[in-house]
Amino acid sequence: MEPESLAVIDVEPEPIDSTEPENDEIWYSAVQIQGLLKLSKAGLQQSISKLVSIYGLDIQTLRRGAARATQYSELALKACKLLNAGKLSELRKLVEATSTTSPAPSGALTISEYTPALDRRIAELNQTATSNSVSLNQNVMQLLAQIATENQAAQQRDADLDNAEINAAQNRGAARALAVFQAEQKAQAEVLAQLRSMKLGGAE
Repeated sequence: MEPESLAVIDVEPEPIDSTEPENDEIWYSAVQIQGLLKLSKAGLQQSISKLVSIYGLDIQTLRRGAARATQYSELALKACKLLNAGKLSELRKLVEATSTTSPAPSGALTISEYTPALDRRIAELNQTATSNSVSLNQNVMQLLAQIATENQAAQQRDADLDNAEINAAQNRGAARALAVFQAEQKAQAEVLAQLRSMKLGGAE
């Protein structure tokens, strides 16, 4: 007697446009939701990641399936629209309404935790910016003081050089005057010597 053959059960994926959606909720394919949101695949993944990691939405309420069979819920569509439009207050209301019916996943921030965490992050950024500004101002003041010192030193060097050139010119003038005086004295001495010799010659 041949062993009974094992039956292979082929489970067909649920059609996206099913007339009887599970729990009366509409699910969209990746292509459909990207078209509705006007997002690329990477942009859609980033939005879903923010909704899970920052706003604490359960990934199972946003997405189901895998690979090409991945589908996104009506909640994912609404939340992504609000997130990308910057309507964060409306997004928080949507998340709060959702969190009353489904618990937040372990490790995710709830709205009550998200706001203080965001405030702390803003405070940290402000403190860092203030510290950097003070440090930058100190560096700028030190640089300006250094430039002022160097300019003063350069001006002093220019003044010293001018004085040295003036002194050198005065010294050259004094040297010429002395040479002229000495030449005149020598000439006078020679004239006197000639006069003496002439007198002495006449006396003889």
